[in-house]
Amino acid sequence: MHWQKNILLLGLCLLAGPLLAAGFVDPASKISFTLPAGWKVRSVVQEGVRVIKVVPPKADQRERAAIEVTLQERKAGKADVPERLQRRFRQAEGDREAAVYTRLNPHSGRLVTEYREGSFVSGRLWIVRHNLQVFLPTPGKRLLVARCAANASEFKTYRRQLETICLSATSLHKP
Repeated sequence: MHWQKNILLLGLCLLAGPLLAAGFVDPASKISFTLPAGWKVRSVVQEGVRVIKVVPPKADQRERAAIEVTLQERKAGKADVPERLQRRFRQAEGDREAAVYTRLNPHSGRLVTEYREGSFVSGRLWIVRHNLQVFLPTPGKRLLVARCAANASEFKTYRRQLETICLSATSLHKP
């Protein structure tokens, strides 16, 4: 009987995470996504494009895991066709490895990619980052890009929260 209580408690804890998440809509850009409990949203303008940054609640998530979550909607270029993007991510390019996962929904045009890329930081320290990126064509020849990244060694720990944000991203712009 004691072990049954423990299993029930564990099940409730696992279900509590998604239940504590809330929907968020940025009033200016009309980007909608699910925001995990405790995470904060900041909106900035970079190179003339409004970028939504989602910040984790704990300092170690921002520093040790180097979690970086950005969402933006921009004009789609000729190279931003979902099929072309999928082909591009399937090939290694520079410090980016070939995508571990690419999935294109032909009806909505949503492309989900997962890949790793490396870079030198602090002199000679090589850091590998794991990225989950979603591309979604939106009305008016625009493209919604949601990118969730963390250090590869920490990505598994925060995977569910990052997926909650990036995979739920949509644009509420009317055609």
